[in-house]
Amino acid sequence: MEKQYTYDENIVSDLYKEAFGSRPRDYFWSEWQSASDAQKQEIWDQLLDIANAEAEEIYQEQLAAEQDLETRIIPNIQSYLNGGSREDAIRHLHETYETDGDTEYLEFQIGVRFGYLSGSVKVGY
Repeated sequence: MEKQYTYDENIVSDLYKEAFGSRPRDYFWSEWQSASDAQKQEIWDQLLDIANAEAEEIYQEQLAAEQDLETRIIPNIQSYLNGGSREDAIRHLHETYETDGDTEYLEFQIGVRFGYLSGSVKVGY
């Protein structure tokens, strides 16, 4: 029975970038090209593990930013605005970060998940 491999030559560069934040250099390609199918699968699996760990770390940072937003930032802005609504606080954040009302850009600037401020991602934990 022939061994099944899940690596994909066409997207290994993308996976490497997800894992390390940059495209692979010559040393990686030299190693990749000289590797057997089993070795390529091992490299692929290692890249997946690193990319998944990186994604989990980013997710945890986003959750922490959301908690900070909900427990500290928005209440402080609401107090500053003399009892303003959550929407007022978000408008104030747009002004502060000079995002011209671009919610996705604001989400990027404050480090929360995309869709969080627009309500397409669950608020809370």
